[in-house]
Amino acid sequence: MIDRKLAAALRRGIARSGPAFLLLAAVGCDAIDPTRVNNPRTTDEDLAEAADLTEALLPGLRAQFARMINAYVVAEVITDNYSIHGTGIPVDLDEPRRVTPDYVNSTGTSVTGVYWNVQELRALADFVIDEVVPGDPEAPPELVAEAHYYRGMSFLTMGEVFSYAPHEEDGAPQPSEAALARAISDFEAGAGFGLQAHAALARAHRLLGDAGAAAAAANAVLSSAPDFLFAPSYDEELLTNTPVAFLVLRALQDMQPLPRLDFLDPKYTGRDSAIPVAKAEEMHLILAEVALASGNVATARRHLASAITLAGERGTVFFDDIDERRNADLSLRPRSSEIVVRADADSPFRPGLVADRPGEGLAVPNVSATSLRADSVGSLASVDELWHSLWLARQEILFLEGRRLADLGIKLPMMLREIDQNDNINEGDPGTLPIVPPYVPDNPRYAMDIYTPLALYDGVDPGAPLIETHVTIHVDMNRVLVANDASPFNR
Repeated sequence: MIDRKLAAALRRGIARSGPAFLLLAAVGCDAIDPTRVNNPRTTDEDLAEAADLTEALLPGLRAQFARMINAYVVAEVITDNYSIHGTGIPVDLDEPRRVTPDYVNSTGTSVTGVYWNVQELRALADFVIDEVVPGDPEAPPELVAEAHYYRGMSFLTMGEVFSYAPHEEDGAPQPSEAALARAISDFEAGAGFGLQAHAALARAHRLLGDAGAAAAAANAVLSSAPDFLFAPSYDEELLTNTPVAFLVLRALQDMQPLPRLDFLDPKYTGRDSAIPVAKAEEMHLILAEVALASGNVATARRHLASAITLAGERGTVFFDDIDERRNADLSLRPRSSEIVVRADADSPFRPGLVADRPGEGLAVPNVSATSLRADSVGSLASVDELWHSLWLARQEILFLEGRRLADLGIKLPMMLREIDQNDNINEGDPGTLPIVPPYVPDNPRYAMDIYTPLALYDGVDPGAPLIETHVTIHVDMNRVLVANDASPFNR
């Protein structure tokens, strides 16, 4: 039982949080399957007598977690992975230094809502853990652990994506390191939820530059499940996969991949497509990075090769792709397997990176893939080449899973509403402006997304013939990351 004061707080929490707290049917952690509430006119007396409140509220946390992951993943449009074409996403988000608080000021599940969804998940998890669980002595430990995992994920995403953010309503903004420390505490408390908590620990420790702790957590995952994958599904009617709208469903697909990443797109093909949140490949990549940073080249090669091998075993889905690969001005982008691409003017041209589109039965990876080969890792002649392969592997294997923003060192500002309403925050304070490392180019505009030549086809009609087959990317950001020792373990 819970007391009346807590019941009143619970009702306020439901009213304030909206649909996320109205999803009161228990669902498996591998699916989002919300159902309606039979009696929305819940009274204080009902709640005071309610049993199994923790269990009843977990679906709301699961749903909000799914919403946050949606927004977090779409934020990759700010990086070199995608460029923006269409009206569904503000085009200024293609330039990280232009991402001001008014651009991330929505409550939706696209990139513009990432801040709100992070804070909403944190607030809902706070409520369950700090208010509901203490008054629910029968709360199953595994569900309490799950709630800690979700709160940990809110803090992990907060620390990864934002430089400063408050940890409570109207609180003073805290640095990203503080958010990551909070995440670690919750993941330790949430270890009973499964290996995904250990995988998240590895990510948090990596971002803090703690090589020993990151390696321990990554090894814990791999020793228990060498092919581990945690990828919650979505519901095609009630809680859909947001990236699919921009990759597949809209008439002009707003998110277009960098040409050398074309073979990975679209990673998600249906409204119910699962989004990988944690997987063994990332653990191998973290261990490879730890080894490289400590000078252990042999171990780095072994883990990098293991990540590449496992990525190649994940398989593909078949998809009828109607995407004509058009820019916003309707000119045609690379869309033929005859095209070869190089990462910059100093790199070799590589085949096999661009698929034929539109096309029926297109095979696309829905978990992991990479253009690297495991047997080629051993032939890399220098440590810098290994670092380059590591950054490329992270970019490709973790494609459209949200990591690229942090890998580039970019952090977004808080939403404008937070700045305007929180008395502890003023314009110009830490966290109110984007943080973009000086090595991220801003000249010319959209520098990370540019390739040449632009005129690859003789015209813009769907059947226009291909006239240029060699494409050069303006800048290889993986080479830039190597040159700037961008690994958290090198700080």
